[in-house]
Amino acid sequence: MGLSFLTPALLAGTALVAVPVVLHLIMRRKPVRHDFPALRFLRERAVANRRRLRLQHLLLLLLRMAAVVLLALALARPTLRGAGWLADAEGPVAAAFVFDTAPRMLVREGNRTRLEQAAQMARVLFGKLPPASQVAVVDTSGGVAAFSPTPAAATARIERLTAAAPGTTLAAAMAEGLRLLESSPLSRRELYVFTDRSRGAWAGTAPLDLAASHPDVSVLYVDVGARSRRNFSIDEVELASDVIAAGAPATLTVTASRIGPDASRAIAVELLAPQGGYVRRAVKPVAWKDGATTHVTFDIAGLEPGVRQGRVLVDGSDDLEADDVRSFTVEVGRPARVIVAAAAPADRSGRFVAQAIAPTALAKAGKARFDVALVDVAQLEATAWEGVAGIVLVDPPPLSPRVWELLGQWVSAGHGLVVWLGPGAHDATRFNSDASRRVLGGDIVRVWRSPDGGNFFAPATLEHPALAAFRRVGDAVPWQDFPVERHWEFVPQATEAAGGGESAGAVAVAAYRNGLPAILEHRVGAGTVVTFTTPASQAADDPEAWNTLATGFEPWPFVVLANETLRHAIDSADDLNIVTGRPAVLHAARRDLPAVFVRTPSGDEVPVAIDQRRGTVTVTATQLPGNYIVRGGGEAGGLLKGFSANLDPAATDASRLDDGLLAAVLGPAARIAADEQQLVRDVNLERVGAELSGWLFLLAAAVMAADWIIANRFYAPKGGPAPAGDATAGFGGPPPLPAITQAAG
Repeated sequence: MGLSFLTPALLAGTALVAVPVVLHLIMRRKPVRHDFPALRFLRERAVANRRRLRLQHLLLLLLRMAAVVLLALALARPTLRGAGWLADAEGPVAAAFVFDTAPRMLVREGNRTRLEQAAQMARVLFGKLPPASQVAVVDTSGGVAAFSPTPAAATARIERLTAAAPGTTLAAAMAEGLRLLESSPLSRRELYVFTDRSRGAWAGTAPLDLAASHPDVSVLYVDVGARSRRNFSIDEVELASDVIAAGAPATLTVTASRIGPDASRAIAVELLAPQGGYVRRAVKPVAWKDGATTHVTFDIAGLEPGVRQGRVLVDGSDDLEADDVRSFTVEVGRPARVIVAAAAPADRSGRFVAQAIAPTALAKAGKARFDVALVDVAQLEATAWEGVAGIVLVDPPPLSPRVWELLGQWVSAGHGLVVWLGPGAHDATRFNSDASRRVLGGDIVRVWRSPDGGNFFAPATLEHPALAAFRRVGDAVPWQDFPVERHWEFVPQATEAAGGGESAGAVAVAAYRNGLPAILEHRVGAGTVVTFTTPASQAADDPEAWNTLATGFEPWPFVVLANETLRHAIDSADDLNIVTGRPAVLHAARRDLPAVFVRTPSGDEVPVAIDQRRGTVTVTATQLPGNYIVRGGGEAGGLLKGFSANLDPAATDASRLDDGLLAAVLGPAARIAADEQQLVRDVNLERVGAELSGWLFLLAAAVMAADWIIANRFYAPKGGPAPAGDATAGFGGPPPLPAITQAAG
């Protein structure tokens, strides 16, 4: 028996049984979940703890990684290099050693001079030079500098360094060292400057800043100056006149200074005896004050005619002997003969100039520098010029061509002419001529007027020898108190030279405030012509007076101008007192001698030829300070002269510059080493570099200590027994709490 369906297709309708099931499930009411507040707080706290733990573990991980890295770097021994981070730290270098060898380097401290200290420091540096290095030694003596063939030769060169009058400045010696370094094929260049950082070495030097101007050169200044010294110094000996009349005293003004505690010590004057040796003529006790300047005046009388030499010295010794003595030379004899030719009446128009160059009181006492003969300019041609050293024309009128030609020939022979132009030359066309132009070096054009009194002498510089006497007062000269209301406009012109071609015309020496020339100079052959474009011949009560130079209140500038310009024009005064290193020019009365012998302060005798054309002896070997004697032609009727050479005050000025002034000169980035330890450190840092291993080890230890402190802080017990369970569970946080649910409805 079997079961079958007639319409089996309808059996598929049984699948509809799922419909009520689905409806039942959809329509079923879902339960509502409710969290207890305490459990919600615990879950949020667990999340926060989990984040904090992750940050703590990350910090500890970074500290431990840093400790490992620092230890690895320290074991690798890293080095911080100096200029350029050069890889060839031990490669050869081109080194220039520049030494200041001025006499101030003879200051003693610790029984060692500053120059000896510099040589010692240089030997330390020589031991640090890599093999095959090039070394040059440069000093301020001004000699030729070059790279030494061997280090041993350079060492010997340093051992032979001696202090002497500087032939060049320290900045110029550094420039020579830099020039040598630039010529070296080596890429590594080093400049070492040994200095006492004194005012004498650096005062007035333009800012250097070699780190910016020469970045490829490693520059190191080695400070060898004395930190403390006690010194008595004679800074200057000023003579009232190098040439004095027989019977007149030689007046000396001594300027002295002291560094150190107050003390009492004498200053003495000694004269050189004919047979040799010095004889003391005067002594004055002096109370020396620390940092103060003292002035002492001596009048040395009873000097015999001729050239007389002496010295001023400090009794006793101190740290620097080079500035304890200064020498001097005076010439005792007849004053130079001068003709003052003035417009009639000569005794009135020429009196101001005559009194300025030869005051009556001094002339009567035989102490005047010049022996003046006052004549009418119209009588000039008839006056005997033999034995006359100079002529002064005061307010000359137009002169005849013959007089100008005679003046030109006379000046060409080596004499001097001073011309004070004034109203006498009223007609420029008559005054100017070919003959006058050859003498004066130009033409007068017209008269300039400044009636408001706003025009006066205004020299731009005081470098000219005729103005050098004003350097002592500088800007304190009251030129504005002596107005110039009128003056000639003078136009220099080129003139035909005797041998063909053109020679330069007159050159302006000083100008007025309006810019026009006030004083001009013209060289004629072996002589000199000085021209003033305003006169010195009119009285103070003259309503037509052109100026008040000679008639104003206390007209000392006029007196100085009249004397110094005449002395410059005559040029017969010998160079009796000069600065070491500069040439001395002496006039030889006998031109028949081919040469003379110069005895130096060291006792050596040097032959010097006589310039037969000019009749002068020029001595260039004057590096040694002291008295020089010039002899020629034997004892009877021969030539006997002399001069003195003294150190420039800067050569013995060892006072130290403060840090601010020194930085202004050397530059803010200048490297300075003051002892051997600093010297070695700087050289190693610049050339080899500074090893950083020690610092890295120290930093690694600090990181490990920080890791220990932080780890103990993080894992310190919070109180009570430590929680049981797996310690690693904290990394993942507590397991999630089961949710407590409640069915609603």
